[in-house]
Amino acid sequence: MKDKIFYRLQMRFTSIVTWLKNDVAFVFFAILTISLFAWNLLDSTHEDLFSLAFLGTTSFIVFYFVFHLTSKKFNQTFRQLNTETNIQLSIAGLFGIGNTTTKPTNTQKIATNETIPLYPLAKGKLKDIEEIDDDLYSRKTLGTGFAVTPVEGKVHSPVNGKIVSLFPTKHAIGIKDENDIEYLVHMGIDTIDLNGHGFQTFVEQDQEVKAGDLLTEMDLDYISAHRKTTDIIFITLSQDLIDSLEVVEDKPVDLDESIGRIVLK
Repeated sequence: MKDKIFYRLQMRFTSIVTWLKNDVAFVFFAILTISLFAWNLLDSTHEDLFSLAFLGTTSFIVFYFVFHLTSKKFNQTFRQLNTETNIQLSIAGLFGIGNTTTKPTNTQKIATNETIPLYPLAKGKLKDIEEIDDDLYSRKTLGTGFAVTPVEGKVHSPVNGKIVSLFPTKHAIGIKDENDIEYLVHMGIDTIDLNGHGFQTFVEQDQEVKAGDLLTEMDLDYISAHRKTTDIIFITLSQDLIDSLEVVEDKPVDLDESIGRIVLK
């Protein structure tokens, strides 16, 4: 759950920074406008300088508070919208892109009842996604999928596609296939805390990968020593394009065997 909290904090911080930048810009504009007004008034009437200073200060305070209240109301609306769409924003934050899920068109390679074969993430034992010790995944908040409890640290792509995201802490990778379906490969639980230690990445941004290609190598001993679960999780994010995900029953798996399929709408 720490990943989810991190994304929420990241979005809230971005909102605050944007508000501050707008605030400073309007304050600067107010000072400039009032200064020009006071200068012109002084030049044309030769009134007492103290009176002009008082008038300018009063005008600035009134202008600032009007803007401040308007800005505050706007940001309350923004925060409400941000809360309602938190999951979508979190995924966008992870991938560094907007919500790119689109409806099927004649130019996309999507056919009724088309299937995509799935291959293991790593050597180990298949695990039902509902058994994962993190509600974000077990409750399928982000989407359906499966997991592998690895017996060795090499993590492979379960599908063909393109690398669309490499998370800075190396514990998560985003893949997008030719059908515009987005996938998340998440290595371990709360492994964001390790700041990239225990992971070695073997792919680059925008690289094309095939099912079975090596993505990352995890140091399972290091990760376990830091009391992190080593389960590798595969999530299908584009639920509007997927009819179902079928995976064989929990069992030990090897890399050269298909473990299931995704059925497209």
